[in-house]
Amino acid sequence: MTHHKEIQEQPQIIVGLDIGTTKIAMLIGFQNNEGKIDVLGYGKGDSTGVQHGLIFNINKTVDGINVAKNTAISRSNQEIASVYAGVAGRHINSMEFKHAITRRNGKEEVIRQEEIGKMVEDLENISVRPGEKVITVIPQRFVIDNIRETIEPVGELGELLVGYFQIITGNEFEIKKIIRCINDCDLLVNDIILEPIASALVCLTHEEKQQGVVLVDIGGGTTDVVIYMDGNPVFTKVIPIGGSVITKDIANVCQIPEDLAEKLKMSYGTCVIEKSNKNNFITIPQFHESAPKQISEPFLAEIIYSRVQMDILNQIQKTISESGYDKKIRAGVVLTGGGSSLRHLKELCQYTLQRNTRIGIPDIGFVNSIPSELKHPMFATSLGLLKHGIQVSGLEIDECDEEKKKDKKAKIPKVPKPSPLTSPPPPTDSIWEKIKKFLDNLTEKTS
Repeated sequence: MTHHKEIQEQPQIIVGLDIGTTKIAMLIGFQNNEGKIDVLGYGKGDSTGVQHGLIFNINKTVDGINVAKNTAISRSNQEIASVYAGVAGRHINSMEFKHAITRRNGKEEVIRQEEIGKMVEDLENISVRPGEKVITVIPQRFVIDNIRETIEPVGELGELLVGYFQIITGNEFEIKKIIRCINDCDLLVNDIILEPIASALVCLTHEEKQQGVVLVDIGGGTTDVVIYMDGNPVFTKVIPIGGSVITKDIANVCQIPEDLAEKLKMSYGTCVIEKSNKNNFITIPQFHESAPKQISEPFLAEIIYSRVQMDILNQIQKTISESGYDKKIRAGVVLTGGGSSLRHLKELCQYTLQRNTRIGIPDIGFVNSIPSELKHPMFATSLGLLKHGIQVSGLEIDECDEEKKKDKKAKIPKVPKPSPLTSPPPPTDSIWEKIKKFLDNLTEKTS
């Protein structure tokens, strides 16, 4: 009898797949009886076939997915057949759509979830511009009988139900490339969602989403910005520049390979020039005909600061300003993604945006015992895709119910073209001193 019960309660396995610009990550997991998500296995592969979040080489991307897949399967001892994947890139667009239905017995019968599902299905099949495809339809709000507005109409009475939806579209060719690469790895695609929405699932608290918060996911090829208000994502934008551009700048200026430039960035780099060690000179080994050379930490910091300030933080500031929610954001900014681990980025972001800032560790809804390597901002999207899979598969219990209800809206404007490469500016008058003064004032105000 007991044995039969154990078989009945065997959890369903869910897989999240993040095809990023700098890495491909696959996570295999499930939700336990307490409502927490556990990771059974994970794998990473090189992502040499992706640029700015877009797949340009099918074979290289398939190779990377297979490496991640085989490692994850080996670690988890699980067979997998399908995945939940993410999509990002400058091709993402959105539009608001109004859809109304008249309910015959609206005064007697309550609105059912199936009716909302049918409205969403109708919009999934609308005609969009040639070459585009509907990725998802996100309910925003509903008006019942021209009287009452609500975000959760199920259970209410009403004859005329008007729904306002955000329709997220993407380039059909780009989406087909994602699906093709996954299919070529002998896997099916359950669902594709926006990567920043996935990251938000595991990095933002319920309170932050209610108060108004900006999530900034700095990946290798893109920086994704999502603004949450009253529990819902209300504004999203993809900035087509990420951490790999900083690495390329260092490689170009110092005339070194990109893998060495990445090591310099992570080992000695900072985006605040005044926090670099003026007395430390980094020796760069000889390559080909060139002789070994030395660069100072402040010189490295100038290269990093230039790109971070001009093309990432200034773009984030502009995005928040143009969103229309600038004055309503009370919970500040949460930085995540691999690029958020750059030293002193949190302080520079807080100073530039004049908002409380924290680094988002992707652990919301997960057991404490997940591998420590995964408790890093670079795994925000893949952990979020795993959580999304558990939510939409109808498996979630208690722990995830509240979060599931909250993530319903998204608004994505057109993406600007990337800025040209810029040379480092001369060091400014102690940015670090200004940052420290700003942080001290902020502390006094909040204490």
